[in-house]
Amino acid sequence: MTNYFNNVTSLEDLKNQFKALARKNHPDAGGNVETMKEINCEYDALFPIWKDRHNTAEPQNQTTETADSTRRRFYTEWGWEGSRYNSSMSTTDISKAIKIYCKEKYPTWKFSVTSKYFSGGSSIDISVMEAPEQIFDLAACRKAYAEHLENKKMGYYGGRGLGMDIEKMLADDKMHWQLHSIRERDKEYFTEYGFSVLSDVFAFMQSYNFDDSDSMIDYFHCNFYESFDIGKWNKGFKVVPKTARIKNKSTKPAKTRVPTPTQENTTETENTVLPDNKSGYTYKITKGEDTRDGSELWLVRINETLDRAAYAAENKAMQERGGYYSKFRKAFIFRFDPSEILTGKKAA
Repeated sequence: MTNYFNNVTSLEDLKNQFKALARKNHPDAGGNVETMKEINCEYDALFPIWKDRHNTAEPQNQTTETADSTRRRFYTEWGWEGSRYNSSMSTTDISKAIKIYCKEKYPTWKFSVTSKYFSGGSSIDISVMEAPEQIFDLAACRKAYAEHLENKKMGYYGGRGLGMDIEKMLADDKMHWQLHSIRERDKEYFTEYGFSVLSDVFAFMQSYNFDDSDSMIDYFHCNFYESFDIGKWNKGFKVVPKTARIKNKSTKPAKTRVPTPTQENTTETENTVLPDNKSGYTYKITKGEDTRDGSELWLVRINETLDRAAYAAENKAMQERGGYYSKFRKAFIFRFDPSEILTGKKAA
């Protein structure tokens, strides 16, 4: 006799009942902790029974599932998690990582990346301010705007068309389009190159996110809310032809050595040993300079000796934080100061 699972008819029915109970009673959805514990206990007891019945009745469709393996992190059917999601990273940290990514990968573009916090959570807002070439398919935009005007004359507002005169907005320096997200349906209004960049930056931002929301039951749960615009309300998007510039902070040529193919061209300038972080490791963080272009970088070395499994876990964590391992330097390389991310404290 169980208190929560009623008239179970099959293993699949048991799993469906558990999902429904979890959506209703999980603490994250406003449920009670003790109630959820009782539901989990009943599910753990019932699962092997119905698993055996299933495997006996359907020998051609055997399952090796366990109660634990069928527990989803998400309570909606369409919950998802990005590949770089890391619960220890704040929205501010993610915003910084996005800025570095945009600057390094698209140096001839200009992006505005901001984050903010509010009572219901946090958000990251990306605005594309400049591009080195036209990103709009002006012919397609012109046609779509004409369709919009034609529909408007007939009093019909639900059909195809684009309710903005893109060409005029560009000419008046007032190009602002609140896309919110990059969707396939908007692809026709952009050049192939323009849409590929927008999609890539949006995907990189979403790789740090997760979403388990269901508007039908007024349940919203995500890592952060996102917004993606072309231009801003007070400053329009511009096309500014330019080529990538190489930084050079000194008028004197830097002394360099010819690198081997596996070398990182760096010049180390200062060392900082920071205290323990959440993982229990201590790090030696060295500020350096990439002698190829004069840009700053930071080398992170772990003071403790790690076994293979611990190194694999830490290597994955470093990648999620925005770094990568250099075999030549025997250190993790960051293009921004990772002190606060690794230790929770700003470097002196």
